[in-house]
Amino acid sequence: MIFTRVLLITAGVFAAAAFVAARTPTRDIDEWRVHALSTRSVSSMTKLRAASWAGNDEAALALGTVLVARNDDSDTREGIGWLERSANSGNVDAQYMLGRVLFDRKTDLTQSRVWLERAAHSLPVAPATLDDDHAPPAGAQAAYWLSSIYRNGYGAPRDTAAGVRWLELAARHGMPQAQFQLANVYRERGDDAKALAWLERAAHGENPEANLALAIAYRNGEMGLRRDDDTYWNYVKETLHDYKHRIQP
Repeated sequence: MIFTRVLLITAGVFAAAAFVAARTPTRDIDEWRVHALSTRSVSSMTKLRAASWAGNDEAALALGTVLVARNDDSDTREGIGWLERSANSGNVDAQYMLGRVLFDRKTDLTQSRVWLERAAHSLPVAPATLDDDHAPPAGAQAAYWLSSIYRNGYGAPRDTAAGVRWLELAARHGMPQAQFQLANVYRERGDDAKALAWLERAAHGENPEANLALAIAYRNGEMGLRRDDDTYWNYVKETLHDYKHRIQP
């Protein structure tokens, strides 16, 4: 009787702990992730594991992110498992991260494409607002990598049209590098008006290549622009500013 009661109490304690862990605030998970990445904090890793085992998908994403960042095959395999768990629950950030990890490892490019497509399909075809002042969502980053996969034939037949469709989706959702590359696509097609519009958006997003392209366009009078030395130098300064930010840790 006493033994049964002890078991019931113990089970209740574990259940309560799991309930709390499953509902850990995102700010705590972010703090544990940062500490685990920067200092390899054992305490933070233990907390992430507990929350992940309790079914917290954000914790599983954080734990997977920490593990795949380590230069260890065993940790990476475990990390992929946690990312898969979070991705299967519908977490778009986990889907993108998993697609990137598989792509970078070159172990399963087909599965990489599957996860990137799931993440990219979370985006509406046309965003409600065109706001380039915030970091692009994971779905936009996934679409950008899909464009590279299809345009270059990485693990899939080369499909330029599909690559450009994914590139435009990423660009419309605020991905500066996608905006710059899409501008180049339109320049190659001879559509200077669209090329200029996408270059200006990419430049607004602090893309140095876009600012440099605009500087050259104003210096030479390209894409329907008049030669303007003052504007040329302004874009040169922006280019240097953007490159400085890019190389800073």
